[in-house]
Amino acid sequence: MKRRINKHISTFQLLLCFVWVWIPGIVSAQQSLDSMEQVLSTKKLTYEEKIKIYDDLSWFYTNSNITRSIDFGKKGLTLAQKNKDEKMEATFYKNLGVAYYMGGVHDTAMIYLEQAWPIVEKLQEYRLQAAIYNTYANIYLVQSQYDKTLENYLAAVKILEDHNDIQKLTLLYSNIAGVYQRMKNYAPAIKYFEMAEKLAIQTDDREGLASIYVSLSDMALYQEKPKEVSVDYARKALEIFKEIGNKHSENYALQTLAKAYYHHDDYIAAEPMAREAVMQAKELGFPHLTASALIINSNVHFHQGQYTQSAELAREVLETDSTDNNITMNAYVNLARANAYLGHPELTEKYLDHYRERLDHYANETYQNSLSGMEVKYETEKKQLKIQALEKQRQLYIWLGVAAAVILLVALAFAFIRYRLAVSKRKLAEKEAQRMEQEKQLVAVQATLDGEAAERTRLAKDLHDGLGSMLSLVKFNLPQVNGDAVLEAVDVSRFRKALGMLDDSIRELRRVAHHMMPESLLRHGLKASLSDFCSAIPNANFHYFGNETRLPEKLEIMIYRCIHELTSNALKHAQASHINVQLVQEEDRISFTVQDDGIGFNQEEVTEGMGLKNVRQRVAAFQGEVNIYSSEQGTEIHVELELAKDEND
Repeated sequence: MKRRINKHISTFQLLLCFVWVWIPGIVSAQQSLDSMEQVLSTKKLTYEEKIKIYDDLSWFYTNSNITRSIDFGKKGLTLAQKNKDEKMEATFYKNLGVAYYMGGVHDTAMIYLEQAWPIVEKLQEYRLQAAIYNTYANIYLVQSQYDKTLENYLAAVKILEDHNDIQKLTLLYSNIAGVYQRMKNYAPAIKYFEMAEKLAIQTDDREGLASIYVSLSDMALYQEKPKEVSVDYARKALEIFKEIGNKHSENYALQTLAKAYYHHDDYIAAEPMAREAVMQAKELGFPHLTASALIINSNVHFHQGQYTQSAELAREVLETDSTDNNITMNAYVNLARANAYLGHPELTEKYLDHYRERLDHYANETYQNSLSGMEVKYETEKKQLKIQALEKQRQLYIWLGVAAAVILLVALAFAFIRYRLAVSKRKLAEKEAQRMEQEKQLVAVQATLDGEAAERTRLAKDLHDGLGSMLSLVKFNLPQVNGDAVLEAVDVSRFRKALGMLDDSIRELRRVAHHMMPESLLRHGLKASLSDFCSAIPNANFHYFGNETRLPEKLEIMIYRCIHELTSNALKHAQASHINVQLVQEEDRISFTVQDDGIGFNQEEVTEGMGLKNVRQRVAAFQGEVNIYSSEQGTEIHVELELAKDEND
């Protein structure tokens, strides 16, 4: 029992730690949010009233609807910037960072938090500073970077202690305790839980007290206390969260209750609770919440001998959210051992390989102490399976079970080796054919793009140096003709009009040549050329983050053409009043976003035009990824590209 708890309970505790803090203490029902939206749309409000409603809606919806939270956050940010309200501008940057983090988009969350930080430091808004430290800690916690997690949590604690803000300290102490619990350092975990519980009772903080009850329920499992202790804590937390209307935290409390029964082998009681938790989590729309509930279901089915259902749920976990290292490893373990029981040796090896890769990539020093390697972990899993059977049988069946397990493993090993020898040649041939086909397609696309860039450069040069020079020469000679000829007044007017049209033609020719291949792109790179391009559009803004290292010419041309195409689409079709172009360049990747506040479009009903198809084709040639988010409030197109080391150099 204890080994099983140590393996699976830590995932849930991790999630609890970063959910509780700063979730508002709250509009009690959806009706309150609807009434605020109705006031926003039907009444004439002052700036102070309107900005307050945007803040409340963007913050409260982080607990139930991430899309609406982001929509209201962006509207509030625009309004605050328009009125030059720095405090509210920083508040909405923070709200958007939290919303994107809760939605699992951690890189975008980091960008918004970085934009908020200099404003908050300038204004010395201590609560905003603490909230940003807390959100940074939450992101690092998901990534299993515990040193950075504790560093940011403790920075937030120091700020709140200096200002004697004990209301928020309650939840921060609980979070810190959860991190120590995750690291299996139980002495400081209990210390911080006791500090948090004392403050929660002192301030009558029912929500904070409920979050502590959830953690104490988990701790009871670690300490191998009777089932009633863990169940009682979880039920108390569930009742409080239902009473205050915090659906997000209510779902976690329900998952905790299901796990309390599951870890005491009461699968009949655990299964309906775990199933209900999955349905609720999917309705709320939080990927990490859904993944946590799904893995509990997978574990329950496995220990009931329902290996097919356990494997299906584990696969759904990986499709739902793979950002949490421990949930992902739990899913791979379930897939490996379920397929072993189902007699699928190839799938068993596949998922064990995935498990090993995940463990090697993300494990830190503390984690290594508890899990020393892939083989040790797999042997531990086999021992757990044996122990569960041995505890329920007499001594005679113990030896029979061991013998059966050894025979099964030997048979699987021989079957697997024979199968691999039979199909290895075929697999190698298929992989080679697939690789050659992919290379062929990539060469064809790259050749097309190179040809297009070369042709654009040639045409731009011919237009500028050839036809442009000829038109300039004509313009130079025409005034001399006028000086030697006697023209009527009407002819003089026509002559001057012709000169004006010739000037317009020269300017238009230079504009066309510039857009075909901007000279600033070739000389100065993406930042300068995109800045020039956006400055020529009245309602477009350009933001650049990261280093300014020059990229390969082909990659720079591709990015410029894509942004040019996406911006043109927004101007032509979206009826947008504002376009935001953002480029982020890091050492190992580059991403860009084109965002507008236009009418948007339904991606399921509207067929993509040639422009978007060209963008997808260009990005695919560099193994990039295109994501489109569109609603009635506007459209956001985000492109991610990985940079190889030689490209960055």
